[in-house]
Amino acid sequence: MINEELYQGAYDYVGEIGHILFYDRGKFRYLEDIAGVDVLIKYARSRGLDIKDIKDISNLLQTNDGVVSSIVKQIATRIGAAVIDVIHIIGPEAVFIGGKTAVLGEALIQPIREIVSMYLFGDQKVDVKLSEISEDAVAIGAAIYATIKWLEKKSPEQAYTERR
Repeated sequence: MINEELYQGAYDYVGEIGHILFYDRGKFRYLEDIAGVDVLIKYARSRGLDIKDIKDISNLLQTNDGVVSSIVKQIATRIGAAVIDVIHIIGPEAVFIGGKTAVLGEALIQPIREIVSMYLFGDQKVDVKLSEISEDAVAIGAAIYATIKWLEKKSPEQAYTERR
């Protein structure tokens, strides 16, 4: 949101911090490639945990599993670095963390908040929250966008203009 309006950018695609680039081990990688759900699951499995999906990780967090907590904190640290970059570039009042990782709740969001608070400038205050939008938000948004574009082409005004 900029000036209380949803900012869409020139190409209607903004705010996806998962596509921030990092230079990692001699290669450029997107944040989602070093801190996404697949990476989280891979780390958990490499530590001997029987993990099928993100919900299994969430369930283990509820049991205070130290290994899972450590892995989630490592991922959260990477996400926190990207969040602080975004804050320094555009200066939002709030940042929302969503998608599939939101199911991890406070175990994910608290380390992100700690990094943000450590690296804010001066008297900046930025609220870091879990998004309440479902993980299907991108697909739903794409469908709505496509429908709007289709309806714009089919509007009576457009049809009248095309007939002339």
